[in-house]
Amino acid sequence: IINNNNNIIINNNNNNNKVPAAATLASQILSEDSTFRDAEFQSMLGGLCSSLHRTIRRGLVSILDLDVLCQVVSVLREERSVANKSPTTMAAARAVSGVIQDAQERLIFCANTALHKEVVRFKPTPADLNYPGKFLGEKPKAAIVIEDDKRDSKEPSSTEERKEEVNDPSATSDPNDAVAAQLRVYESWFPPMRSVLRILSKIFRVVEPRVFEDIALQSVQSCTKSLKEGSIYILRASGQIHADLFLVKHLLILREQLSPFDIQLRSVERQLDFSEAGKAVSRFLANRNRRLFSMSTENALITLLREGVSVQESSVDSKRDLEDCLRSACNDFIEHTSSSLLGPIAIFVDQCKNAVGSGSGSTDVLIKAPFMNAVLVKGVFSKALENLEGALENVSKQMHLYLENTATQSILMKPVVRKMTRSLEEARRFVGEVPDGANNWEEGAKEEVLKLSEAFETKVKSTTSKHGTR
Repeated sequence: IINNNNNIIINNNNNNNKVPAAATLASQILSEDSTFRDAEFQSMLGGLCSSLHRTIRRGLVSILDLDVLCQVVSVLREERSVANKSPTTMAAARAVSGVIQDAQERLIFCANTALHKEVVRFKPTPADLNYPGKFLGEKPKAAIVIEDDKRDSKEPSSTEERKEEVNDPSATSDPNDAVAAQLRVYESWFPPMRSVLRILSKIFRVVEPRVFEDIALQSVQSCTKSLKEGSIYILRASGQIHADLFLVKHLLILREQLSPFDIQLRSVERQLDFSEAGKAVSRFLANRNRRLFSMSTENALITLLREGVSVQESSVDSKRDLEDCLRSACNDFIEHTSSSLLGPIAIFVDQCKNAVGSGSGSTDVLIKAPFMNAVLVKGVFSKALENLEGALENVSKQMHLYLENTATQSILMKPVVRKMTRSLEEARRFVGEVPDGANNWEEGAKEEVLKLSEAFETKVKSTTSKHGTR
């Protein structure tokens, strides 16, 4: 329905199911009279439908709501399918097709604008990156701020949208309510990723597949970049393990949520390269016998363009980039967590490797090194074993906080344990290379260090397996 101000209003009353039946009945009545097949009448009908198309188009350009635009496209597609069934309504079908194209163009424009404001130009506040505070029930103190001096006065700001989400009463309803629980999980997601998934889910079925894939490709690239920048801030504010788990969690969610769309997220970008243009112009000017009007490939102008301008092609694969980013985030978590759990043992192993490397493979430097003193080495293993239980509890707690799936936690912890085991084996090997009596390594000192090392390894394996079965 179009009101006096040329604004489109969706009528969702209970008579919607009567519209197809009424349209079919009208088509049958019109088909019985041969007057309606007359060329002049059809021409007049086409003119009326074109006027209707122009009127509706003026109403479409004022719509900013993605939900309304998606509804318009869906409803008009149904109307077009009904109009295409009869030759007497073909003019109306053509007009409806034009309106659908206009609505899709407006929808694509609004979607790209929203993605640009909420993802590309996203400026996070400390409340947006309050991890792990979001999982612990801490309410955000501030809303997102997006710099946009030219914002349309009719368009609601992202700040207002975030405030409405925070103040949504459904988010504070009965904790046993499954819907409320899902809303809380959704609210804990990083805002740019939330915006990307929300917009893509809305436009998926109402725009052409190639257009959707192009929008998805660019939005996933921007979202991944925003997540990396967010993890850097969290690293400074909350620590390494929170930054690693934040990135792993959101990249896993992004990959999982994109899988139902069944898209490739792959394209080829072409750019003009003018790096050789200067040399080509110099050769063109230096050539006294240039043929400007030759109708062959030896034409000087054609040669100038061929030598001075080239097309550079580059393949863009957002899905591959997403997988690479996720793999890198997991490797960073494994590296940082294993080093954190090993504590002084990791530092000791690195010192031993550097000493052996500086001695060109000889162990003489290692044996005489100050850090290889038997008392100091025993203290390193004792301190690491003493701090292990608390460190393991902290890692387990944070993983349960960020990753709800115990299978995912187990998959991440297995390489951590393997890396720690290899480091312990290297430490025992370096200790074994020191002869008895050297550097305070008296009788029985090696056995004490080896027992501490084995106790450390046993505790790591038993504790991780226990947490993995929770």
